[in-house]
Amino acid sequence: MAPLSAREVLGPGSPLERALSGYERRDGQLEMAEAVERALDHDRALFIEAGTGTGKTLAYLVPAVLSGKKVVISTATRTLQDQIFSKDLPLLREVLGAHGVTFTSALMKGLSNYLCRRRYEEARQSGDAGLGIASVERWMLETETGDRAELSDLAESSPVWQAVQSGSDTRVGATCSHYDACFVTRMKRDAERADIIIVNHHLYCADLALKRGDGGEYASVIPPHDAVIFDEAHKLEDVATDFFGVRLSSSRVLAIARDAKRSLGLRAALGGTFSGVLDALAASETRLFGALARSERPGTRRVLSRSDLAAVQDAAGALDSALATLAATGGAQADDSSRQIGRRADSVRSDLAFVTGLTKYDPEDVERRPPAVAWLDVRERSASIGASAIDLGPVFRECLFDRVPAAIFTSATLATRGSVGSKSTAIGFFRERLGAPADADEAIVASPFDFAARSGLYIAADLPEPNAPEFEAAAALRIAELVALSGGGVLVLCTSNRTKDALYTRLGAMNLGLPLLVQGSEPKQRLLSRFRAARDGVLVATMSLWEGVDVPGEALRMVIIDKIPFAVPTDPVVMARCEAIDRAGGSSFAKYSVPTAAITLKQGFGRLIRARSDAGVVTLLDKRAVTKGYGRALLAALPPARRLGSLEEVRAFWTEVVGPPRDAAPAAAAPPPPPPRTMSLFGDD
Repeated sequence: MAPLSAREVLGPGSPLERALSGYERRDGQLEMAEAVERALDHDRALFIEAGTGTGKTLAYLVPAVLSGKKVVISTATRTLQDQIFSKDLPLLREVLGAHGVTFTSALMKGLSNYLCRRRYEEARQSGDAGLGIASVERWMLETETGDRAELSDLAESSPVWQAVQSGSDTRVGATCSHYDACFVTRMKRDAERADIIIVNHHLYCADLALKRGDGGEYASVIPPHDAVIFDEAHKLEDVATDFFGVRLSSSRVLAIARDAKRSLGLRAALGGTFSGVLDALAASETRLFGALARSERPGTRRVLSRSDLAAVQDAAGALDSALATLAATGGAQADDSSRQIGRRADSVRSDLAFVTGLTKYDPEDVERRPPAVAWLDVRERSASIGASAIDLGPVFRECLFDRVPAAIFTSATLATRGSVGSKSTAIGFFRERLGAPADADEAIVASPFDFAARSGLYIAADLPEPNAPEFEAAAALRIAELVALSGGGVLVLCTSNRTKDALYTRLGAMNLGLPLLVQGSEPKQRLLSRFRAARDGVLVATMSLWEGVDVPGEALRMVIIDKIPFAVPTDPVVMARCEAIDRAGGSSFAKYSVPTAAITLKQGFGRLIRARSDAGVVTLLDKRAVTKGYGRALLAALPPARRLGSLEEVRAFWTEVVGPPRDAAPAAAAPPPPPPRTMSLFGDD
């Protein structure tokens, strides 16, 4: 039997079409599948934007399965991971099996998702009943995967899981007495045997970082592979920024102290000084992070300076000394637990030295990490210091493009200019950020949805500019007018928590007569369920609701965006990246700020049309999109919606496409409860 091609599986008269009732053949899906097929066949790098509704999951899974190669699929979310592993791959296995195509697959999650048998035994033997360790005992004896997702009754913040979870800094390796029965070992063995491996960006980037560093064989997780396909690839640089930098927090130090307390080997080795060493570790941690956070308000994230370091030099030295004692003592012991604690203490010492070295402008440690900027991050109950990569291009060239024969990147939002076809350079910004080869292939596949007929784009050019004092009140009034016109089904996306809170309060005082919801008042999925069920609700949000939200149908018929979503210019990483571009003779605003805003704006727009029958309006309350030169570039990257210049044009479009407007004059009323506080993706203004 001749090998099947992607066209034979997805094209006219295909096995999928015959097997599935209601199967919808999509030209864009077939176009994308053939581009992925070529990249896999010829070991190429491919960047491909696939518009909403393309059906991109099957468009890359089919050629991946048919290639006969070992392929890793990496996603940004566990939700998509589970969908691919539990729904899409079983479908292909059933349909293609009838044509002689067989394959195996494995699901890999981050190590913290799995129970560590060694740490479980240590926690149980320590007699710390306060952890409630018995609550996982029966499950541990029954589970085949050790995946905490099976423990549906265990709270996310449960301290028992922190005590027994696996992790790259707690894993011992082949010398562990539980190695053969280890759930992570089983996961790795399943992945080694599999043809298709489903991971997420966090795990893939963590694996690259560990392999690039000095973690050794047992620090890596993902087995060697012939190709990798990154879905939701627009998130990759953000994830990689975390993993190719360092973060040193009080919780990381205290976790080592907690595990050291449970280690019988360390206790015996240190004898009467055991308590003193742990006390010194805790005291120096408190001094270091307490001094750094003392004068900062929660939510602060700024560059860590030499004066910051000078103020905590003694505390940093004391912390290093306490860690050195643990590292030396643990490393000299015979038991796995003590030696692992020693390695973890050494790792924290290394990270502390790296961050403080950057603040003194010492040359970066190019053997382990890319050039980085040091920062301080203060939260409500904790503080962290760390360093983030400025330019990840060299890292991806070394760790990915030079090592994996075929690398494919896809998302609905990669392009920063409007263009369709295989010869486009609209994805140049994203390619450059990842250090892709100059000859990498690039394509944009248009969405099958008719944006020109079904969607409108309204720019409220008559409002004040966003930095004007009167903008907030004018924006709230315009939102109320649009809500009245639409009759609800409105998602208000804000670029800061302050704006979200202010608009929520003002809209509540206007008595919209519709369910008014705000992000942070309850868990995300429950909030979205309420919004979907209401069908006429108004949801004011920021952060994660800019992307990954799927509310098809009448429940979401208008998206309102308060401002152009420029990244916070004072964020340490943004500052450092912009400075690097400017030093090289470029314009950081044109080469970084505008392209990143274009991708985020496109994500916000993408919440509106999720199915062919959807219709509605996206509103941008920021007049700069039409009054500033850069506005043309931002709007050119968006889908081809009908441009609307006034409320009257919005009303006419609504009447023609969506249905009769439902205008009703809002009246004053008592304000709603105060909004909850959450961290913003873009930072407070």
